[in-house]
Amino acid sequence: MYLSEKYRAKKYQDLVGQETAIEEIKKFLKEFPKRKALILYGPAGTGKTSLALAAAKENNLEVLELNSSDLRNRVKLEETLKPAAQQQALFKKGKIILMDEVDGVTGTDIGGIPELVKTIHMTNFPIIMTCNDVWQSKLSPVRAKSKLVELKPLSTGAIISLLIKVCEKEDLEKSPQFLKQIAIKSQGDLR
Repeated sequence: MYLSEKYRAKKYQDLVGQETAIEEIKKFLKEFPKRKALILYGPAGTGKTSLALAAAKENNLEVLELNSSDLRNRVKLEETLKPAAQQQALFKKGKIILMDEVDGVTGTDIGGIPELVKTIHMTNFPIIMTCNDVWQSKLSPVRAKSKLVELKPLSTGAIISLLIKVCEKEDLEKSPQFLKQIAIKSQGDLR
């Protein structure tokens, strides 16, 4: 198992440097269905998917995780996302539909974005989407229907602190200078 997966944040308190985003997702879930969709956006490795998964766990909700690269057009979205947005959760009180990398859905040419907007309108469950660049023009209709929450790149200090914890848990001895170099080279990407 990759260390990035092994040490993925599982609860709100595990996420570092994203306090504002955590408060926004809490507010979104509390106020659902006032807004039915939320987009977590920001650079790679800032915890977008981890935050969505932690929110589900903290609220005892199932997660139906879909990767937008597998749902690029209207037909795929209609086959997969539409039923998921209406069916009840199997084992928990509710669910979150998580669409990773929503910027991978095609625009109006193949109908992916209009189908996604239709699904947001009729869903019975919160839809949380992640993307790196929320300001792409093709995402404009989705932005209009969604709450936007930005995740910031992590500071070098925060990454060093996490690397130290991982080294301790893995019984690895690494110099602070070595860990600092890794943190600097990561450019805010925790993975």
